[in-house]
Amino acid sequence: MKELTQEQMLLELEPVVERELERHLKVAKEWFPHEYVPWSQGRNYDGIFEGEPWTQEQSAMSPTARTALVVNLLTEDNLPSYHREISSTFGRDGAWGTWVDRWTAEEGRHGIAIRDYLLVTRAVDPVQLERERMIHMGGGFDQDYDEMLRSVAYVSFQELATRISHRNTGKFTQDPYCEQMLARIAQDENLHMVFYRNLMGAALDVAPTQTLQAIRDVVTNFQMPGHTIQDFGRR
Repeated sequence: MKELTQEQMLLELEPVVERELERHLKVAKEWFPHEYVPWSQGRNYDGIFEGEPWTQEQSAMSPTARTALVVNLLTEDNLPSYHREISSTFGRDGAWGTWVDRWTAEEGRHGIAIRDYLLVTRAVDPVQLERERMIHMGGGFDQDYDEMLRSVAYVSFQELATRISHRNTGKFTQDPYCEQMLARIAQDENLHMVFYRNLMGAALDVAPTQTLQAIRDVVTNFQMPGHTIQDFGRR
């Protein structure tokens, strides 16, 4: 069987993207980040409001839980780069473009919720967190695959791994409200994984050999998108 070009694969799979997008919109539940943040625990920081500076003693979380939450947040923060990468691969037109924008909008809630929670509860040093965000986002993100099938394979595994990471982090915090927030985020990640998994299944029907090769390449070289975070390997 002759291999399909990337343009041919995009056209072949667009009806699947349209169908999966319609299914996704029916099952995705609307939610609001502000409902998961204990605002009554908040108070002014130092600065123009002359509040209380952050100290480590204010954080009720263990160092390990703090580190996991910061890594998760910094990973979510690079959403502009992720959007650029997948939109350049999948395109901005038709069902592909509609999905990319919807996915980006849903992902955007995650960083909002986590950052607000961390700052309101004084779980982390806000100055260090902002400095790390600037360094991490300043470096951008370039995915290892500019080919559509490998990109779909990558996000299929990445969304699953991210879902697991949020769920495990929530349990590890021993904070029931933080766990609820991360469980809500993990539900989004699971729906995204299902979308890409079903798309990958359709690709196996259209071009089985090409798709299997793409899956093999991604699995044997898989890295989470947050691997570019400073000192990621030691966290």
